[in-house]
This record gives sequence, structure tokens and C-alpha cells, in this order.
Amino acid sequence: MRLAHISDLHLTAGDAPGLVRADATARARALIRDLSALPGLDLVVITGDTVNDARPQEYAVLSDLLAGLSVPFVIVPGNHDDRALLRAVVPDRPYADPHLLHHVWQRGDVRVIALDSLSPTEVAGRLLDPQLDWLAEQLALPFAGHTLIALHHPPCASGMGRLDGALLIQGAERLRALLDAQDRPVTILCGHLHRPFTARFGRATVHAATSTAFQFALALDAPDEPPTVTQPFHHALHLLQADGGHIVHQRVPDLDGLADA
Repeated sequence: MRLAHISDLHLTAGDAPGLVRADATARARALIRDLSALPGLDLVVITGDTVNDARPQEYAVLSDLLAGLSVPFVIVPGNHDDRALLRAVVPDRPYADPHLLHHVWQRGDVRVIALDSLSPTEVAGRLLDPQLDWLAEQLALPFAGHTLIALHHPPCASGMGRLDGALLIQGAERLRALLDAQDRPVTILCGHLHRPFTARFGRATVHAATSTAFQFALALDAPDEPPTVTQPFHHALHLLQADGGHIVHQRVPDLDGLADA
């Protein structure tokens, strides 16, 4: 299976506020066109902050954008999202809760367990016990393939100083214990920091995606928010093999060229 991981689109329906690039929505549309044309792609995982201000107009933009994606997708909320509005855009999922958006996507020997780490009014994320109880039930089911966890907030530090103060601040220890108990290592896909990094989280591997809307500079142990940079955008392409192999490539689509097309 070929799986693309993207995050933090921060779609707007007008002027882009704050750090968000003026062309952020155009770049997101260009990325979706690029992924739709990628040969052999089986799934796109979008790990939150789909819009910037959680307004209905922005979710209309998201709905239009997703309508142009020609491959299946898994989507989870981030701290910039509104659960009810996102659910209205993507109502056809087997959500395990009437309010939260956690669910499972499975095809063959690959399952993606989508978690909802949104904590309203907070930048940081939380996984509360009822959702972790549900996760424990899913992980207890017989399954011999690849297991991936998708959530917005990284469960471990990145080494980026101040930015590490708003990660997954509740539920990370129990999440780690649940994943460490699995027979096969689990992969975690997340976003939030607008900076790509890979980390070990117990026996699991964390892959954090960057953003099409803006990227922070690498500033290890920075006491303040880092500056933004205009480095080329890239995203991970995961190749999940039937023999258990897991290969990760980094693609660098020409979003500026695609946006102008």
C-alpha cells in the first residue's frame, strides 16, 4: 500500500491571518491535485488543522478541496478545527462516538486508527480515558498487519523548545503503554508543529508532517517561537509492504508551479 501523509492545511475563505501564507489555500489545492495524479496512491492521511479559524466558510472550502481528491482519505481534527463542522464535511465514517471523531480505516493488512486529540480552547492536545479505552479495544482485536495511529498532536517532544509546550499533554503515557504492548511496532502520524521530524516513542515511530500554510525554522531548544522559513514543502510517502516492510520517502511537489497551473 502507498500512503501519503499531509497535515496543517489551515484553509481560509478570505485574507490569510497571522503566520498563514496568503497563498496557503492555493497551495493546498495544488497539493491535492498533485496527490490525485500520483500513480498507485492508495490513501491520504490528513492529521488536523484542516482550516484556520473553524468557520463554516472555511469548511466549505475544505469540502470542495476534498471533493477533488481522487483517492480515499483519513482525516482527524486539530486544535484549529471544529468537531461538528468537520464531521459535517466528512459524515460517512464509522465514528465511535457521537461527538468525538475517532474511528478505524482498514484495507487488507493495513489499518489506520484515527484519534481525536482536540481539546477545545487549548492549543495543546488531550486523549481522555474513554477514547483510550476504545483504542485498547481496537488494539486487542486480532490483526497481523501494519497498524498506524493518526492524530494531530505529537505524543513526544521534538527538541524545539517552546513549541514542545503544546503537544499531547494528557494521555501520552497510556498511549505509549498500549502501543508498546503490541506484537509489531506501530507507526504514529501527526502534525501540529509545522516542522517535520521523526522520533522514537517507546517501540513506536513518530512521523510529524510539516504544513503547506507555513513552516517554522529549525530552532532547537528555542525559548521563543521560531521564525518561519520558505523552505520547499515536502510530504512523506509510506510504502507498506505485505512482508512487514515499511519504507518512507519524502516527496517535494512543486506547489508554486502547480498553483499557477
